[in-house]
Amino acid sequence: MPQLLKEFMFGMKWKYNRKKGPSAGRQGFTIIEIIVVIAVIATVFIAIIGFFVFDARIAERGQMRLEAVSFAEEALEAVRNFRDTTDWESTGIASLNTGIDYHPVSSSIGWDIVSGDENIDNFVRKIVFEKVSRDDNDDIENIYNSSNDDPNTRKVTVVVSWSDRQGSASESLKTYITNWKD
Repeated sequence: MPQLLKEFMFGMKWKYNRKKGPSAGRQGFTIIEIIVVIAVIATVFIAIIGFFVFDARIAERGQMRLEAVSFAEEALEAVRNFRDTTDWESTGIASLNTGIDYHPVSSSIGWDIVSGDENIDNFVRKIVFEKVSRDDNDDIENIYNSSNDDPNTRKVTVVVSWSDRQGSASESLKTYITNWKD
């Protein structure tokens, strides 16, 4: 077998040492060593790619959450504007049904609140109003009690939900709105 072929196949040069007999001088990599090095490099490369894919998904979810919170804040501002431009009892918040989904709609004088949820791109936004009751100290009760009803306060919950590659998610904001005109 020619010397060059032996070096390629076995990755070594054979020498003859008179005192010790034939010995292998390690002057190159064997095929197994090359395969191991390629496997290690491939594993590290795959791990780095996986990290970047994971990071991109986390960044995408964070961006979606940020947009959802912005839509929820806009809805709360629309509710405040609606309260300020309507009569609480006859055309305002007190005239709306509790436990029903609503959404804001821009009107000529500001905002109007209409029934149903709203689709904005990949998001669904809804506003829910709940009645509020107060205890003897005038504090809002955790559970509504009709005998202590506060007709001039409503709990407002805005929920913005969406679906992406990671599944469904939602953000919600809650606040209390009062009839400040009375």
